[in-house]
Amino acid sequence: MPFLKLTSDFLFKTLFTQNPDLLVALINSILHLKGDKKLISLDILNPEIQKEILSDKLSVLDIKARDETGNIFHIEMQAFPQDFYSKRAAYYWAKLYFRQLNQGDLYSSLKKVYSINLLNFTVVPQKKRYHYTFLSLEKYDPKIKLTDDFEVHILELPRFKKDLENIQSDLETWLYAIKKSRRLKETDMKALVEKNPILEKAFVELDKLSMDAKTRELYEMREIGLHDYNTNIQSAFEKGEKKGEKRGIKEGKREGIEKGKKRGDRKRSIRTAIHLKKSGMDTEFIAKAVELPIPWLERFFQKVRIENITNGGNLSA
Repeated sequence: MPFLKLTSDFLFKTLFTQNPDLLVALINSILHLKGDKKLISLDILNPEIQKEILSDKLSVLDIKARDETGNIFHIEMQAFPQDFYSKRAAYYWAKLYFRQLNQGDLYSSLKKVYSINLLNFTVVPQKKRYHYTFLSLEKYDPKIKLTDDFEVHILELPRFKKDLENIQSDLETWLYAIKKSRRLKETDMKALVEKNPILEKAFVELDKLSMDAKTRELYEMREIGLHDYNTNIQSAFEKGEKKGEKRGIKEGKREGIEKGKKRGDRKRSIRTAIHLKKSGMDTEFIAKAVELPIPWLERFFQKVRIENITNGGNLSA
């Protein structure tokens, strides 16, 4: 039986929270940590996956962890494209950084926050690299940093196109295994393990999860829910375009087509606004991100009764 796909946020979180040593190895490869700089262990801060979260298409299945020095790591696998993902990644980093301090704590106690985003889509326009590292650098002298505490990694799987025989680094073995997990052959796994021995355990654990009936049930629940949600959004967008085009043809006016496209764009903006609200972002931030008026958004959120629970509780609509 082939492995379940590791680009599933559910399976990714399950594998790496149940096996923190694998998460340590993955992060070491992403951050290019060597020698005494390498992570030794991680404390997983959110290991649980509640079943009701899987049915919430907008819920985020991420991993939060802390190393032995107190630094914080946010790791997320995202399979489906999201509007304004770059803003979302920055916001998640800021939220984790902010939550470190309680009233009376000193700023000197703040620890570094790493945000690591593995994406099965692209967000960096017109570039060919697959790994981007963003830091807080001075505009005219990049050698000067505002702080070492900010570090966001974007890894775009569609742009990772190396063949197995050309793979060299540990990171490349991980990305190949994650991207190709459904189609890996025995010979592929053997070659990957020779290049990066920790993958032997990863494949054993992935096989166990793929064979486990309960895991497969939850995996399929998540995949179907996400697929249906994204299909419905795309369908609504296309209907908005077609409706406007038909109206334009009937009236003999080109602006009808443009109106349909604008309606489709508005549907996407509303979809994004709902996602951002459920992710804990405030209305002012959402208004800037989706370019909709704050009063309109406030009335809309009140109408659909979306609760913004910022401390990790369930979100309901």
